[in-house]
Amino acid sequence: MTPEETPDTYADSSFLISLYCDDINAEQARRFMARNPAALAFNPFHRLEVRNGLRLRVFRGSMTPEERTAALRQIEENLATGRLVHIPIPWTDALRKAEQLSEDHAEKIGSRAADTLHVAAAKLAKARRFLSFDKRQRDLATAAGLHIKP
Repeated sequence: MTPEETPDTYADSSFLISLYCDDINAEQARRFMARNPAALAFNPFHRLEVRNGLRLRVFRGSMTPEERTAALRQIEENLATGRLVHIPIPWTDALRKAEQLSEDHAEKIGSRAADTLHVAAAKLAKARRFLSFDKRQRDLATAAGLHIKP
């Protein structure tokens, strides 16, 4: 994939889960994506965190196994059609960047390690926009120079 093809929009896992589930942010996520048809960056950390999040919803009783299967199928379809685009992440660099972000901002913002890793991955992927519903993660992404949506 060339840099021109790399998506400039990075969604955190909670945004992606809202996109594929019926939760409090689902309508807003879907409206945003309908107005902004750009592809979203997707990496192995997303794959783990989103799939695990869907499975936890089944465990908690907020989603049926059939709904989980449908959501996982939709993710795979979006990968196949280019709505989600796999991007390579140099994980050692991402962890170093996350540590730097943590050192610079965690004590002021209160960001969690996983959220910090997503912001670091977005920066390394050269994303310009960052999609999240999490206030602390949005604050961290802003501090890192990303444009926040929705």
